[in-house]
Amino acid sequence: MPDQLTLSGLYNSAVIYTAHVDDAVIAQVKQLLDEPFVQDEYIAIMPDTHIGKGAVIGTTMTIKNKKVCPNLVGVDIGCGIMVTEVDIGHPDRPAFEKLDQVIRKSIPSGFSIHQYPEAFAPLSDLTFTIAHINRIRQSLGTLGGGNHFIELGQNDQGQYFLAVHTGSRNLGLTVATYHQKKALDHCRPFHGTAKVKTPSLSYLEGAQLNDYLNDLAVSQQYAHRNRELISDRILSRMNWQAVDRFDSVHNYIDLEQRILRKGATDASKGKKLIIPLNMKDGSLMATGKGNPEWNYSAPHGAGRLLSRRQAKKTLSFAHFKEVMHDVYSTSIRRETLDEAPMAYKKAASITDNISETVTITARVRPVYNFKSS
Repeated sequence: MPDQLTLSGLYNSAVIYTAHVDDAVIAQVKQLLDEPFVQDEYIAIMPDTHIGKGAVIGTTMTIKNKKVCPNLVGVDIGCGIMVTEVDIGHPDRPAFEKLDQVIRKSIPSGFSIHQYPEAFAPLSDLTFTIAHINRIRQSLGTLGGGNHFIELGQNDQGQYFLAVHTGSRNLGLTVATYHQKKALDHCRPFHGTAKVKTPSLSYLEGAQLNDYLNDLAVSQQYAHRNRELISDRILSRMNWQAVDRFDSVHNYIDLEQRILRKGATDASKGKKLIIPLNMKDGSLMATGKGNPEWNYSAPHGAGRLLSRRQAKKTLSFAHFKEVMHDVYSTSIRRETLDEAPMAYKKAASITDNISETVTITARVRPVYNFKSS
């Protein structure tokens, strides 16, 4: 049985599926449990948990009470990883140089966007007007910065998998910021009282909540389409064929199950999912067991061991290059040192703690990696 820890607050309790958590995580979880809007919800925290904005990464929570704090999902609404099993033809090895050129020339990353807008009809369903809507359209088919990546990996049977990790780009930021301001205004009369102890955890309800959930749904569709465009563009330019595909979303609200997942992915029974470890050790492929005690969820990664600031301050760039020597990547730079494998927890911290929620089906090891730098 995996290690676990149960925490209690004024209005609820939460189970954390690891006993190895720092004081900052415990404090942030208790802060959430002291808010009345989480009363009677079921809260389970994944083993890759670490400090986050709004709530700890790895938070899963039912939303039966019809009160939601937009900060719990945060700004990268719909972020996830699309995995495509690919047939690369019959070469001895993938054309890494060509792949790198294709990505750098046709997939803008970081703050870069496409020159021309991409049509996306659901944007017309948003409940408010976005002044920079053309930039939103030009951002479709682009990769985020930070821990977002494009990776080609191979399993023990020699099959290749293209993984694209990105989200809703500036749309998610805009939607989250707009609705969190609405939440602050809605709860302002209660700030500092028993109803809302922490202003950053102000919530929406009623018609305002419906508006947020509508715009969140649009953002989640946008994020899915973003990953799809990137994946299809790479396959087309590389002349690869798609064998199979699934999307493993890990920062969203499942509007059918009514479960909020912040840094956690759906592990319903039979659901395919991916758990990335780091850019050296690759990812775990798994299928969900549908365990309600885990909120039908699984961790979305290994979890950070070092903050970005700590990683850049303490890790050696020379060691980073040495560790990554057998993965083709032109992204091994000082700017990406905060994404070095050493900045993340060991794989065992996840594999030893997830047997109750998923079955691991394969280990996919990276042969090519791209990150914005």
